[in-house]
Amino acid sequence: MILARPQLIVLDSATLGKASRDYWSPDKALRDKARTFVARLRDGGVYVAFTFMHVLELLRHDDESVVRDRLKFLQRLPFIAWLRPYNRNWFPGALPDLVRRELHAVVHDRKCDWRTIVEQVRTDLWETGTGSEMFVDNDLLWTTLRREAQIHQQGEQYVASVARTDAGNINDLTVAETRQLPKRPKAERVAYLRRFVATMKSQLEQHGDRRLQDSHTAAADFASGLLKDIEMFEASGADPIERMLEYYGVPQDLVTDNMTVEDIGQLAVYIKQLTLLSKDLNPRTGVTVHDVPPETLPSYVVEHQLAKIQRKAVRVSGSDLGDGQIAPLVLYADGVEVDKRTCEYLKQVKRDCPAIAGLMGYFFKSADYAKIPDRCVSAAKGQIG
Repeated sequence: MILARPQLIVLDSATLGKASRDYWSPDKALRDKARTFVARLRDGGVYVAFTFMHVLELLRHDDESVVRDRLKFLQRLPFIAWLRPYNRNWFPGALPDLVRRELHAVVHDRKCDWRTIVEQVRTDLWETGTGSEMFVDNDLLWTTLRREAQIHQQGEQYVASVARTDAGNINDLTVAETRQLPKRPKAERVAYLRRFVATMKSQLEQHGDRRLQDSHTAAADFASGLLKDIEMFEASGADPIERMLEYYGVPQDLVTDNMTVEDIGQLAVYIKQLTLLSKDLNPRTGVTVHDVPPETLPSYVVEHQLAKIQRKAVRVSGSDLGDGQIAPLVLYADGVEVDKRTCEYLKQVKRDCPAIAGLMGYFFKSADYAKIPDRCVSAAKGQIG
């Protein structure tokens, strides 16, 4: 451990993969490039920062030998940092740990604005050490995590793809407009469901992750679940919209007639996340959406604003979800490397949300990892923003 605050740089998983490949390359020029890169980070006192998402992305490569080389490379990093889990476990934490820390700052430390929340959380967010301390020799651990990482990747592809669709053309409808829609007779629902599946399949193929397998099954499963929900809401005898809000825990007083279906869906997701996050707070306490509205937690705001932009892309990718997990670190690290598309999206977040822009640190894209140490030096001197 060190006493002075280290310079923390969050590298893109693709960059770490390239550096690992070159580090073990039979080509001496490539080996020298990668080893000089690591040495320059060490000499500059730069710590490579990790989250659980980075670990998953590095482990899920199809070639087991590539994964082994990556682990050996990570073991050789002289300085690393990892997001400390809220429960203070030794392994790298993820975005929920970060957001839970922010929630703790609001609920228990009475921090009430984004700047003071970030300042409070930053003091205890990062653990530091060496690569060999974190990426230990444990074949069972890494093999198990690799399987989970590959399953997780398939889930990302599905979630990102489905989120890009709107087969029923309802996302932009307001609550007032949905109340005026005619009720579809049950006799017509089978035919409508077939049209819905066909439209969603087309949207998945046109806009979803290119790696998504069996778009028809994905569309059919989603439509079937949606129909079951509708029938459940109707069976209660109450107003279907009110029943839906109740089912998802959305308070009636937070819903206005001019809110869109998409707005309500995002609010429902936030409420679910808040319930899960608050359940593990220490000391334990009950937290509602009235206590902590969606705009309260800065990392959630960054992730949410980025996701809104991602969902409008002509073609989405499962990796968008991973990018969303890492992007909030722009509030807490000295530099965050992202891919070209995410870099443009974050610039748009900065333009569209001036209040959060003032807290966002340095983020960048890089075509050549060998130049990253120079960026770290410039960032440390405040020569780039």
